[in-house]
Parts: sequence; C-alpha cells; structure tokens
Amino acid sequence: MQLLYDIWLLWAITFLFLLLLIVSFLIGIYKKKKEEKNRVLRDWERVRFILKEKELNEKEIKLLEELIYKYDPQNPLGVSTFRQHYIRCLHKYITNARKNLSFEELNEIGEMLREIGIRLGHDYIPYGQRIYATIELYQNQPVWMSPQGETPTLWRKAHVVDINGAFFRVAPFTHQDRLPVNLGQYVSFKMWREEDARYQFSTVLRRIELDPEIYVFDHVFSLERFQSRAYFRVRLDKPIEVDLVKIEKKYDLNQISAEDVPCQIQFSTRARIINLSAGGSAILIDRDIEDSYFIRILLNMEDEKEPKHITLYMRIINKVNISLGRYMYRGTFVGLTDDNRDRLAKYVFRQQPPISSALRERQKKNEEKKV
Repeated sequence: MQLLYDIWLLWAITFLFLLLLIVSFLIGIYKKKKEEKNRVLRDWERVRFILKEKELNEKEIKLLEELIYKYDPQNPLGVSTFRQHYIRCLHKYITNARKNLSFEELNEIGEMLREIGIRLGHDYIPYGQRIYATIELYQNQPVWMSPQGETPTLWRKAHVVDINGAFFRVAPFTHQDRLPVNLGQYVSFKMWREEDARYQFSTVLRRIELDPEIYVFDHVFSLERFQSRAYFRVRLDKPIEVDLVKIEKKYDLNQISAEDVPCQIQFSTRARIINLSAGGSAILIDRDIEDSYFIRILLNMEDEKEPKHITLYMRIINKVNISLGRYMYRGTFVGLTDDNRDRLAKYVFRQQPPISSALRERQKKNEEKKV
C-alpha cells in the first residue's frame, strides 16, 4: 500500500513539473511575441517620424505603408532604411500590380515610388558597388539592346533617360539605333558599369513614346553579372595634363605604333585618371570632347627603364556627363607596342594598395601548408 502511494506521489510530482514547464514555455512565447509586437510598434513610430522628416505627402506615405504591410510587416524600419529590403518588397509589389493595373496607373504609381526612393535615399549607390535590379540604373547609363530572336544579332547603342519605380525608359543614340520591335516583345540588354562588371538581362517592351522616340520597359529584378576585363585594373586618383589630338587619315593602330602616326594637337587640358589598366583607362575632364578626338597621355612609369615616360593614345569609346560640365571618358589604348604595354601592366600592378602585414602572414602560412 505504501509502495502504491509512493508511485502516485511520484506521478503527481512529475505531472506538476511538466505542467510548470509547459506553463513557463507558454509564458516565454507570450513574452517574446509581446516584445516583438512592441518592437514592431516602436519601428513604425520611427518610420512615421522618418517619413514626416523626409516630407513625404499623404499619398506617398499611404503607398509606402501599403507596400510594407503587404510584403514585410515585421520589418518596417528595415524596408525604410535599407535599399535591398526596399527593392525586395518593391519587386513583389510591382509583380502583383502588373496583373491588375493599366500602364497609366502603374506609371503613376512608379513616379510616386521613385519619389519615395529618392527621399529615403535608396537611389544612392556607392561608386563601384554591384546592382541587383534595373531600378538601380542611373540616368545616361549607356546600354546596348537587341530584339530577342533577331538573326544575326545586331546590338544598338542607347542610353537610359528615366527610371521610376515601375518602368525604365531608354532612348536610341541615333536614328540607325532604333529598334525594329513590337509591344510585348522581349529585348536583350548588355551594359558595362564602371569599376563594377558587365551585366546582361532581358525584359519586355511596354510602350514606344514618340518625339523623340523613347522605349519603355518593365523593370528586371534579376541581372546576370560577370567580369570580363582582359587586363587587371586599378583605381587611381591621379591629376595629369592631357592633349586632345586628331588623326586625319585612317590607320590600323593595332598594327603600327601611334607614335609613328602624324596627328594634330587641338588643345591641352587638365584631367584626372580614376582607373587604369594595360588596356585602357577612365578619365575625368571638365569639358565636352568630340568622340573623334584621341586623348594623349604622357605617363611616368616610375621604374628604372628609359624613357621614363611613355605616350598613350586613348580612343574614346564612351562618355558620361556625371555632373554639370564634367564628363567621364572611358577608352582603350591604341597603337601601344608590346614592350610599352608590358611596362604599363607592371606599373598598374605596382599601384595596388599595400597588403597588410596580417594578410601577408596568413598568405605565408597558407604557402607553407601547401608545401
């Protein structure tokens, strides 16, 4: 009888212990949910303060709140302050809106979304940082485009003229660059972002606006990115003096040295090299220059060889107006001998930032392990 009593007492104690454990577990869950709810409420208060400080109007605030409530209601502060979170929600919102709204309605919402992005600072992308969607393009971004299925593929040069939250607009450079394409057809794009990489993507043509002719495309939120440089490139900040020269006759500058070709100096100006490789360079100049000119650079190699300076002729392949009257010219070196190109490659290699002592030690240890 005593044994039976002890067994029942043990079962009662065990049951009570398990009950207390379950109750404490449920209380912990309740407290965690309450804390999470309070955190979300605090985040919403901070978001509303930010929106008020950024002077968004009522329609823009309502649109942003709708976007957050639908697609990331537990992270309002993250959507408002981090570009990747904002673009992820925007992707879902625009994808669903395309199913129900007309072009005009979606374009109006896109204009509001662009204003929201600008006021929240989501339009700023650090120089050289990769992008994930076409909404992160900038105005005047050069692109090449071609209708999908065109045989043979003919790439036409264009530039981005406008980006809102729903569409981006592209204008051909010349009349010959116009697209033979119908609405709803897919168009392939490729582009190069300075100090970043090459991108390819395809998207749907939604509208053609005339006078001047402008193509309106859906945004793409998945870009194919890959590196394609033939030469190692280093970032510089080097002020130099350059000559703008004109070569009258046609020469094959891949077969002869540019120094052997007669040329006329049009004018000289101050410039700044922002990156350099053995194949080409990007230069900032405070004036607009004709594409037919060559930029001549006298560069000190800073080595023991003679002559100390080599002359580089750069053919302009792209220019971008980055600010009022200030242009970035990207080009390729032509007429460069193999010896001079080798010296230039070594010069570029020496311009790399020094490796830290800690990294050097780690590399040394890795080499020893391999041995």
